[in-house]
Amino acid sequence: MKLELRNLSCGYGKRTIIDSISMTIKEGEVISLLGANGCGKTTLLKTILGLIESQGGQVLLDGEDIQKWSPAQVARVIGYIPQLHEPPFPFQVLDVVLMGRTAHIKPFSSPSKKDEAIARRSLERLNIAHLEKRIYTEISGGERQLVLIARALAQEPKILIMDEPTSSLDFGNQVKVLNHIQQLGNLDMAVLMSCHFPEHAFLYSNRVVMLNEGKILCSGVPTETITGDRLKTLYGVDVEIVTVRNCANNEIKVCIPSGHQMAGQYSVTADWAPEYAALA
Repeated sequence: MKLELRNLSCGYGKRTIIDSISMTIKEGEVISLLGANGCGKTTLLKTILGLIESQGGQVLLDGEDIQKWSPAQVARVIGYIPQLHEPPFPFQVLDVVLMGRTAHIKPFSSPSKKDEAIARRSLERLNIAHLEKRIYTEISGGERQLVLIARALAQEPKILIMDEPTSSLDFGNQVKVLNHIQQLGNLDMAVLMSCHFPEHAFLYSNRVVMLNEGKILCSGVPTETITGDRLKTLYGVDVEIVTVRNCANNEIKVCIPSGHQMAGQYSVTADWAPEYAALA
């Protein structure tokens, strides 16, 4: 299944945030969307989902414009994982995941045994089945984010859209969540994920799309596409990208602000950066 954005423009009222961009997203891909605050990442994702009406262009799924679909039709194909949030009611974890089945349940009907089985399978896939009866508001931030991913998986979508899924998480929980996100590409899903950290794109994505001033600055394989000059264009800071090795002798990329006293002092080995060794 292929999602295609064709000359898509997004914004609010007469204000255009994203100006006539085109890109494709194919199953099996994990794509990171990089860009500064306010560049339009969230606006783009909400437009794809139909939460915001587009200002022009098309959102095509296997050639069919889904902007004409009902919300339920979209939800059967595209799953959405928002930034970490606190729900107002103390639902059990299983109930939260069952909410992902809403698009498949008839109005005024209750979840079936099949729906419950799919929800439990989603929890098992993320290794959090032990949380089933826990209260969602009483588990950790990383666990809540994994529950939201499980809820999206319970929709049985072909495409997952994630809006900064690791924002507000500590380092350990970022690693856990991103490891699971990387594995979703093996489920024949397409994953489009907005993020702030180039290292996440290096480590977990097949492709990166860099947004700047409402346009796609560039798109491609992270190791070839993310450069110091392009990061300066996006974020307005000088950045040096160095190659280091983790304890398994795998090469990984690390971004260091140029002019920082560490830049230029270290090259291939990463004894000073065990956290990135853990990521890889």
